[in-house]
Amino acid sequence: MRPQIALKYYDIAEEYASESEYDVSEAEFEALAHYFQLLLTRLSNNEEISEESQQEMAVEAGIEARRIDEIANFLNQWGNE
Repeated sequence: MRPQIALKYYDIAEEYASESEYDVSEAEFEALAHYFQLLLTRLSNNEEISEESQQEMAVEAGIEARRIDEIANFLNQWGNE
């Protein structure tokens, strides 16, 4: 069972989907929101986020590995705005 995912992570997933190179299906939104929650929780806790940990979070959340780099670029751009 997945932990409760805050609505703000669904909002971030929706924004990501609107800018993604890859189409995002309706079924992927929960997995993306979960990944954003895992990733941003680590960032807010000042934890290191290695490539390995990104892979582990992607597996836990159920997203495709091809999205990892694109999401990292999205968050970098998002953080700079």
